[in-house]
Amino acid sequence: MSLPYPVWIEWLVAVATPLQLQLSLVGGAVRDQLLGQALPLKDLDLVVEGPMAWPALVLAEAIVAAAAASQLPLGYQLLQCTPYSNYGTARLQLQTNGGFLLCDLSSARSESYGFPGDHPGVESANLQIDLQRRDFSINSLAMRLPSLELLDPSGGAADLGAKQLRLLHGSSLRDDPTRLIRAVRYGARFDLQWSPASWEQASVILNSWPWPQGAPALGARLRMELELLFAETNWQGALALLEQWRGLELLQRGWRRLPRGSARYLSRFGRWGAALEPAFTAVELRLLALIDLAPGAAADKQVIAERLQIPQRLSELLGQVAELRHWLQRERPSNSWLPSQWTAALEKPGNGGQPLAVLLVLLQPATPAKYQLLRWLLRWRLQRSAISGKELLGMGYQPGPELGKRLWQERAKEIDKD
Repeated sequence: MSLPYPVWIEWLVAVATPLQLQLSLVGGAVRDQLLGQALPLKDLDLVVEGPMAWPALVLAEAIVAAAAASQLPLGYQLLQCTPYSNYGTARLQLQTNGGFLLCDLSSARSESYGFPGDHPGVESANLQIDLQRRDFSINSLAMRLPSLELLDPSGGAADLGAKQLRLLHGSSLRDDPTRLIRAVRYGARFDLQWSPASWEQASVILNSWPWPQGAPALGARLRMELELLFAETNWQGALALLEQWRGLELLQRGWRRLPRGSARYLSRFGRWGAALEPAFTAVELRLLALIDLAPGAAADKQVIAERLQIPQRLSELLGQVAELRHWLQRERPSNSWLPSQWTAALEKPGNGGQPLAVLLVLLQPATPAKYQLLRWLLRWRLQRSAISGKELLGMGYQPGPELGKRLWQERAKEIDKD
């Protein structure tokens, strides 16, 4: 086996050794090499052992000091170091000649959960114990540095060969149900299936699934796992597994099936929505659209959004979608309206006439007035008055309602030319 980022890792070992720290490469870098895949290009995970309580924090301090003294390896620049003292970890953000690199340093530790979805309690431990706390056997792999000795205490290499996902212990999903979404990602990425015992554990958890009260961290973790799912190259395959492996039930109890054509719908909304509003990413728009596909009323979907702690702007967009649907159903606007009448109605506050809301509603089947919504999205909303406010001021208009009314009249004339 070979080293990813060998210059960086060899330098880390040289820094760690005088501090009596032992480094081991863990996670995807080891797993992916066993699968014969290319070395990871953007992230590294290292476990740090040593005589102090949180050895990873000691190593992080040494790296920060070396960066301040311009002693990092040639071609490496430390952009940020974020320590997490409660967990004995630190995240390094680095710029290298090959691009951006995340390097996570974790003190070897054990974990315990007070109740399902709780923040884990952690204690200092050794690498063997640390590997046992992990989610799946395929992630319980390590490479000792600098010897490159492979450690595989849970048979992860054999499970990779058998193309199966095996949970490391019987309470794995009870402790952290979001591991089910992680399983979906790995299943789609590496063409894996559950081991029989692990699928039985997943089924037991889902059959008795109550959303734990007082576990806000669970919602945030679930959102992050779903974002990672939608960032996968094969996210559409992952979406199919999410449905097949009952992962939708983590969002809403009893949700078993997605509407037909959901993957195509999410793909279009993510791609077109990000082009329409570049402030939003395709990943977060796919997640929003998934929430909107949940069965039930608008209020039920808002409950899911609040539980997942999605950003405020996404929550507002979900509300605008509900407003637009409500307006279309309540007002049943006439197809005989002029384009300016449609524009005025859609842009009226409370009707949900925002570009992304209109796009999301447009992409779903059985939406009324599709032609008018599409024309507004692509043409009418972009039309401006042939005369500017500055010109009207020069004609004697005073700032205020009358000026705004005249500007709208002039804009309406242009819109109705369509």
